[in-house]
Amino acid sequence: MKIFRISLIAIVALLFVGCYNDFDMPEPVKIYTNEDMEAMGLEHVSIKTVKDQFKTVFRTISGTGSNKSWSDTKTLKFGQLSSAEEEMGTIRAWEEAENYYIKGKVLSDDKQGNVYKSMFIYDGSAAIEIKLSNDNYLKYPQGSWVYIKLNDLYLGNYRMMLSIGEGPTDSYNAMGEHKFYANSNIENTTRIKEHVFRGEQDELVEGQDIKIITKENYKTELTDDRYFGCLLKFVGVKCYYAGVPYNADGDTYPVLKNGSYDQIYPSWIDTNTRNPVVSKPWYKWSFNHENIFLFGSVCFTYLDDIETTTHYTSDKGIYIVRSSGYSRFAGRTVVRHGAVGDITAIYGIYSQQSDFSGGQYDYATYQLTLNRFEDLEFDDEDYLTAEEFEQLTPEDSYVVPSKETSERE
Repeated sequence: MKIFRISLIAIVALLFVGCYNDFDMPEPVKIYTNEDMEAMGLEHVSIKTVKDQFKTVFRTISGTGSNKSWSDTKTLKFGQLSSAEEEMGTIRAWEEAENYYIKGKVLSDDKQGNVYKSMFIYDGSAAIEIKLSNDNYLKYPQGSWVYIKLNDLYLGNYRMMLSIGEGPTDSYNAMGEHKFYANSNIENTTRIKEHVFRGEQDELVEGQDIKIITKENYKTELTDDRYFGCLLKFVGVKCYYAGVPYNADGDTYPVLKNGSYDQIYPSWIDTNTRNPVVSKPWYKWSFNHENIFLFGSVCFTYLDDIETTTHYTSDKGIYIVRSSGYSRFAGRTVVRHGAVGDITAIYGIYSQQSDFSGGQYDYATYQLTLNRFEDLEFDDEDYLTAEEFEQLTPEDSYVVPSKETSERE
């Protein structure tokens, strides 16, 4: 009996150690290569080819992602349509793409919460957003290569930004208004494993993976949609306070225009109200106050005459840093009017339609999305102090029109 007990204890101990080792030392993550993709029978295509196919099928990205109705919210499926999708009649098929994959370096980092459920990748030809779930920085660190199997995924347009995700979806905003989306996030773990494959770890190279934009080249480089989704470094760009006080005396410079609408910066914006949306002066990167989380917008520019001449958000040389109220740097004050520094951010557009000409009849806003606060390169003395924030901020800036905000703005 004693021998049996000793043996039983030994067996249990071995089982415990074995389980512990399995938990403590999990299997290494598989690092995929081009050869692995070929073994799956897949053919590589560039991201530019994928984005160009959307424009081939729908002729343009302008006016095809307003999400007001299915007729003006366009989706391209990689592979064949199901019978239900054929009956729906709003999705086009790219059947050859069922055998294609793309690959690219990860440009984004969602650790600080400003990038949300998205991963941006770049392959040297173009960049694109992959709509996923949370905490992508743990699975796909910035600079790593990622492979995307395209079959049965969807290429969609939202306000002239193309992305890859699951099928189209519809929902309602806080005002009960119907919204249409050309695609949705790939959040199911099994689906992610079927389509997203981690490659080798690399690094982003400035000047190669990160394009340098300066006062000398922005007019010739940023002329169309080729850099949308790319990580750009804006060197020597100046902060501009548009239509809000820049000192304690209340002095202000002209607002910016978006068509006939006045746009003020820096400000928070509440999109959960009926048009026009509501915004208030706000001298922090975004609004995070009393459990209300709203986007903040800060303007930066290369234009020398912006303080004396009426300009539009669609004019070349005007860029809006738009930050989430959920970001870790939401509570930090912005830089002062006139501060000059460098900003590394994901470049995008927000517009129902645009011909990239700027001016009164072009409603585009060019937006910059920060990965991390450290990508703002300004001197410490450029930032407003807490005392200056209180002096500049009117009391009604803390009042938002509705607390019925969406989960993530």
